[in-house]
Amino acid sequence: MKLTATPFDPQTGELLPVYRDAYLRGDLARASAQAVEQYLRSDNTQAHETLTRWHQLGDEQAASPSWVQKQVQYVRAQPVRFRQRALALVATGALLAGVTMAGTGLPAAGNLPAASAETAMPLGAESAEAAASSMVLVHGRILDEAGQPLVGATVMHKGTRNGVSTNADGSYLLRVPAGTATTLQYGYGGLASQEVAVRGVAPAAVTLRPAGAVVASTAAASTAPAAPKRRHWLFF
Repeated sequence: MKLTATPFDPQTGELLPVYRDAYLRGDLARASAQAVEQYLRSDNTQAHETLTRWHQLGDEQAASPSWVQKQVQYVRAQPVRFRQRALALVATGALLAGVTMAGTGLPAAGNLPAASAETAMPLGAESAEAAASSMVLVHGRILDEAGQPLVGATVMHKGTRNGVSTNADGSYLLRVPAGTATTLQYGYGGLASQEVAVRGVAPAAVTLRPAGAVVASTAAASTAPAAPKRRHWLFF
């Protein structure tokens, strides 16, 4: 606020102290400030006192700085902490803005689909149950030509890598697809392998014979002399 009244005492003509301080702070109107300057130029004593008062005002302002001056002093004295505080304020503002934007994109409670028993069931449970129901266990024994169990004989599902070995009793259990004809391959070291088509869970027992005996019997059958043909004579 600019002071517009006369800065001089009406009786003595001296410069009033309140207007002197206002002049030093720049609060006088232009015309009053020019009048004070002319007065100080004409009176050296008043000019010296005014200069002394100007220094006093500067000390008073330094002793009781304003809020802005305090912030400037803080920045100058502690620049690292000021930057940390500023970064913390910026990060907090960005976090609040992100939470607000995310909240506006959430669906309303009434629009959420209701969970049912079918959707709550794991996806793999139904497929695992269906796969288990489409498989059956084929069981049986593998014996040698003397009727003794073969321990460690192999049973393979033909065309796959699915197979098992027999136990001490020569028995086996093999899981195969249900409802289809399955060919099993039986093998044992030194014995001729066999292939048997099985269906369902009916026991499948086989007897494995030495490979040489099978070859010898086959060769003997192929080299045996043919039976003489019976001739029929016709008499007239």
